[in-house]
Amino acid sequence: MAIKQKETEKQSKLVEILTTEYRWENLLLLVLAVLSTALSLIIIINKGPIAIDSSFPILGNRTNQLIFAWILFGISMLGIGLVAAPFIAPAIPELKRITWAKKSEFIDHSVRVILFILFFVFVILAFDIIVLALLRLLGVE
Repeated sequence: MAIKQKETEKQSKLVEILTTEYRWENLLLLVLAVLSTALSLIIIINKGPIAIDSSFPILGNRTNQLIFAWILFGISMLGIGLVAAPFIAPAIPELKRITWAKKSEFIDHSVRVILFILFFVFVILAFDIIVLALLRLLGVE
């Protein structure tokens, strides 16, 4: 009795390369996306350490510089989104399970948080006043 082997579907080399996850590719994409975002913002703001000379072909014109910078900015944001997506995607079903507070509960909790913050502001302010008074008495100032 012969064992029948499964026929495996052959993938093209390109599909195999595109679907294989490499260890450092997301980190490299993030670094490149952040650098290209910074470069595009420097070009858009038109101030900073980098400037495009007006005699430079095609990009010497300010309008072309802005077009290039905005396209680069969009591609950079896409790269940052691709890096962030694996971390955000699992959180979306969890966010759908959240039960939000009712209006009365929200107001109650907000008032409590504000009172808590104000209490500690006054405690720190009182501590500061006391320490400054002690320093004046000791003649440290």
